Amino acid sequence: MKRTHTLLLLALFNSFFSYGQFVAKDILAVSPEASVFDPEYNTVLNIVCWKSDDNKLWISGLNPVTHMYMPSDGKGTFVTGDLSPFGGGSSNGPEWMLSSQGTELVYNQTIGGIRYPGVAKQVIGGWECETLFQFPGALYSMATNNYSDSTALFLYETAEGNGLHWVRNTNLNKSYFYPGVTLGFFARGEHQMCCATDKYKKPGFVETENSLPYFTAISEDTIGAPFMWNDPATSTRLFMYRTNNDRMLKIFQEIVPDQWVLYNKFDSPLAIPFQYITSPEPYTCGGKSYISFMASQSGNAKDGLPAQIWIAGANPADSLMRRVSDTNLAVRVDPEPVVFSDSAFIYYTNVITNELATVRYNVRKCNTGLSNVYTSVPDPKATNTEISAYPNPSAGLVNISCPIQNATGPSKVTIIDNAGKIVDYLEVNASTFQLNLGSLPPGHYNLLIINGHQRFTKDILLAR
Repeated sequence: MKRTHTLLLLALFNSFFSYGQFVAKDILAVSPEASVFDPEYNTVLNIVCWKSDDNKLWISGLNPVTHMYMPSDGKGTFVTGDLSPFGGGSSNGPEWMLSSQGTELVYNQTIGGIRYPGVAKQVIGGWECETLFQFPGALYSMATNNYSDSTALFLYETAEGNGLHWVRNTNLNKSYFYPGVTLGFFARGEHQMCCATDKYKKPGFVETENSLPYFTAISEDTIGAPFMWNDPATSTRLFMYRTNNDRMLKIFQEIVPDQWVLYNKFDSPLAIPFQYITSPEPYTCGGKSYISFMASQSGNAKDGLPAQIWIAGANPADSLMRRVSDTNLAVRVDPEPVVFSDSAFIYYTNVITNELATVRYNVRKCNTGLSNVYTSVPDPKATNTEISAYPNPSAGLVNISCPIQNATGPSKVTIIDNAGKIVDYLEVNASTFQLNLGSLPPGHYNLLIINGHQRFTKDILLAR
């Protein structure tokens, strides 16, 4: 047996005893008739945005217990139409753009044959949409999504491919630009743009908040899919990308400011023909960092060939390397790690083509077997950030107590139903108050309270 196979078997053996027995559970998250393209998840509000086959933008609710789409076809709230169709230089759908300014979406529209970015803002009763005609030719849009940020950003490229543009949600008329870079993604929870220069070589990131934006290089590799995030286990930043003709994933660690060293690397866990790593994405769960990815038959994540979904531990001392999709030969694309308060799942798109060459995009949900419970010794000075809601379930009247510290004016209180629609909004000047939800129909609702950079959520069940 080859040495590489021996090492792989040893890693899988260690993983079995470190994490216990695991059985892949890969199930439909939508109706079998639904066709949902490129969904993006907002676990704070338990909602998901996506693009339909007829290029419309929809919002669906997520059941807080089963994490399935509500309604099952995903068409809970219609936001806008004329989204850019699949192809034409970009295949991504809508993206969440989150900050203390509120819940927003950024997307691309094609009007009169020209692509423009668009922004939708959640308001009472629905969404306000704006097409940004001042920025023609946008190929795709990515955004920051952290409710603690005072502002949010979105980035886009153009057909010329000469650099990255970015726009702040506080001024949608002004665009910033950094030349000579591509593959733009925002660092998780931050405003740095992960990217590459020199035709996909030399990975690094651009500091967008600096008065004179600059590029920090990580290595000299030729890369794809750059990501950067804060690792809770080491309290350092990690930077990840795929390289070696898409057959290897490398992770670098920042040991001191702007000094990066190789932290971990691994190949696809499978042999030919599944030797490529595609669609890698980092996530944190239970105080640790993990990577979700596909073991694929080519470096193209949308090649129409069967692939498998895997997860791996980011720490080199973590032996986890686990297949989470089932053993069926299926065309899988766009694995998306989604971490809820108690657990983590990988949602992916199952591309189904019938005998008439009609394509349907089903969304499936894989259990990771990981619990989102941080087990370190808690800081005794830490404050309790849990909202108290009593009674819950309730017939209508709910008493709320929220541990807001150093309030900055009134708190913004939003009630959102399972379809992602705002059904009530108010501002309160106290940390303890009463909600009257008696006019709402029975069901699950999400309570969101924002005060400055403090954000609190609570699921409420109305039952009569």
